This record gives sequence, C-alpha cells and structure tokens, in this order.
Amino acid sequence: MKKFNFSLQKVLEIKEQLLENSKIELGNLNNELSKLENLISDIKLDYKEFTEEFDRKIVKSVSVPEMAFFKISSMGMIRQIENKEKERDVILYRIDEKKKEIIEKNTEISGLEKLKEKELTEYNKVIAKREEIFIEEFVSNKRVSASYIL
Repeated sequence: MKKFNFSLQKVLEIKEQLLENSKIELGNLNNELSKLENLISDIKLDYKEFTEEFDRKIVKSVSVPEMAFFKISSMGMIRQIENKEKERDVILYRIDEKKKEIIEKNTEISGLEKLKEKELTEYNKVIAKREEIFIEEFVSNKRVSASYIL
C-alpha cells in the first residue's frame, strides 16, 4: 500500500515559508519603529534642552542674531520631529498591513491543514476497509482450504 501523500503539500509548505518571511518582516518593522521612536524622543529632549537654555539666556538679554538663530534652530527641530512622526505613522500603517497579511496567511494555512487532516482521515478509512476485506478473504480462504483437506 502506498503511503499517504497530501496533494497540496507543496502549496502548504510555500505558504508556511511565506508566513515565516512575513513574521520576520514584521519583526524588522517593529525594530525600525522602536529606533524611530527613540530618535523622536532624543530630538524632543534636545529641543526641550535647547529652549530651556534659550529661556535662561533671554532673562539676561539676547542679541537679535541669537534670537534669529534660536528661531531658525527651533523651527528646524520642530520640522525634524514632524517628519519623523510622519515616518512613524507610515511604519505603523505598514505594521498594521503586515499583521493583516499574517492573519490571512494563518487562515489559509489552517484551511490547508484541515483539508490535509480530512484527506488523511479518508485515507485511513480506506486502508482500514482494505485490511478488513483482506482479513475476511484470508479467513474465508482458510475455511475453504480447510474444507478441502477434510
């Protein structure tokens, strides 16, 4: 008797590999998000320190060029924060899409595994039936051959 062979085994293996790749990509996106959030925090901290330093200077007196420098620098930091936050939003969107993709792939794999289980159950039923028929024929042949010997 030939052994059980799931007809869609290659498809199942490919889908499992694609799922693993998607999980790795999700991990990479999460790492990228973490680094970006740290960078945003660092820039915000630098901005806070910069404004606090300027506030200390302004109490004593500040020249017009220093004030212009502060304005340009602070606007640059604010723009940098806004740009990084937009990048973060893009990464969050990509993470959300990757999670949906992983869920979809898990569902597909689950369906294939259920189909495989069903085919294996049917295969085992056929094998059991064949064995039952073989045993019946064997017993029947023994009776027939025993009646000829007598």
